[in-house]
Amino acid sequence: MKLLRSSFWLHSIFYTFLQRFSLLFFGTFAYFILVRHVSSQEFAVWALYLAIFTMFEMVKQGLLRNPTIRFLGLQEYSDKKNEVQSAALFINILVTAIAIIVVVILNRQITGFLQTPALEPLLYWSIAFMALLIPFNHFEVIMQGNLKFQELFYSYFFRQGSFFLAILVLKIGFPERLTIGMVVWLQIFSLALGTLILWKHSRPYLLKRFHFDAGILKAMLHFGKYIFGTNLFASVSRSLDRFITANTLTDTVERNNYVSYYDATGRVNMLIDVPSLAVADVLFPKNVEAAENEGVARVKYYFERMCGIILSIVVPFSLFIFIFPKLIIFLLSGPEYYPAATVLQITILFCLVRPLSYQYGSTLDAIGKPAVNFWSNLLMLLINLGASYYCLSQFGGIGAAYATVITYTLSFFIMYIVLRRQIGVELKNILRYMMQSYSDIYTFGMKLLRRKNGSGENPAGGTQ
Repeated sequence: MKLLRSSFWLHSIFYTFLQRFSLLFFGTFAYFILVRHVSSQEFAVWALYLAIFTMFEMVKQGLLRNPTIRFLGLQEYSDKKNEVQSAALFINILVTAIAIIVVVILNRQITGFLQTPALEPLLYWSIAFMALLIPFNHFEVIMQGNLKFQELFYSYFFRQGSFFLAILVLKIGFPERLTIGMVVWLQIFSLALGTLILWKHSRPYLLKRFHFDAGILKAMLHFGKYIFGTNLFASVSRSLDRFITANTLTDTVERNNYVSYYDATGRVNMLIDVPSLAVADVLFPKNVEAAENEGVARVKYYFERMCGIILSIVVPFSLFIFIFPKLIIFLLSGPEYYPAATVLQITILFCLVRPLSYQYGSTLDAIGKPAVNFWSNLLMLLINLGASYYCLSQFGGIGAAYATVITYTLSFFIMYIVLRRQIGVELKNILRYMMQSYSDIYTFGMKLLRRKNGSGENPAGGTQ
């Protein structure tokens, strides 16, 4: 623990990893209960609802998080932190208000496009969820900007933990009340609890008075508009298999089944994404600082080193999932979802591109190249969109999995070319750091064994 507290990287990544892991842990066990409690038809409704509002949260954070952290970290605005916070809060409220208006006016059009009428009341109820996200997201961004990752972990832990606990209590004590509609209200309740805890920790860093500065607001919107679009394209792309499948397939049973299958494989990919997201959360403010004080060479080193470390973790897990896809699906969703094993096996190895994609966007935003990030993500979304419609029309429900393979293969080449030009990234360095990570783990393990043998255990079997 002393080593953990003494190192910024170890301390920050440790607690950010715990935060991301708590999201995955509680979310997976809540999913584990729900997927066995409701039919695949009902669960398809929940999967689409969750995809829509995960997308909303990601997109809003794109316009809010990176610009706020960047402007708080720039020397130019070091004496205008209140003005930066005020602009961030204004943007937060504005985006949420627009989203609520969209839900009220276009609810039926959205549910009609997805051919899921049961989604309509859930979208109306979610207005309360979006309103609560205003304070939660503001507190969260301020804590990230001040590198308070430990406190962020506590708030997410209680938010997700209370959500899972409430589902578990209903499942055991009142199973008839555990409906998809009730789950939406439990989600709102848990967000309220997480907001209160985050407010308690963030009070010392919050603005004391609202200071509106039109110049700072304009500058943040100018910077954030590209990140907003980038996050929109990226989040739509990650949920596109469910959206296009729901829109394209005409057979109701096949449509709902495949929406559920793609949601199940998406859960596995969330496991693979945990190290990438944890590192990206910590690396962004450090890259802003490095680009400002040390130059692009340091950013290049951070990117290559961190991607190498992440891949050293992700590759063995991906290989295991590829070899035993039915075991993973059985443990996660049950035998009813065995057809999803084929989808998982087709996509899992190509999803190794995902860890690179999280660092790609974070790095380009940090060095002040959000426009490059925007246009490249738009290109990747168009590739995904075209491939999804074509493959679904040619191969049926499994087509979205083939589209994922095409999209991630082409996306890798696009991202590598862009990063090569912008910061000089070299693939051989990423692979070298990946292999070095295995060597470091081996060396560390051997040291532990030698220390253990030297402190009281004799290799021959006696004691010293």
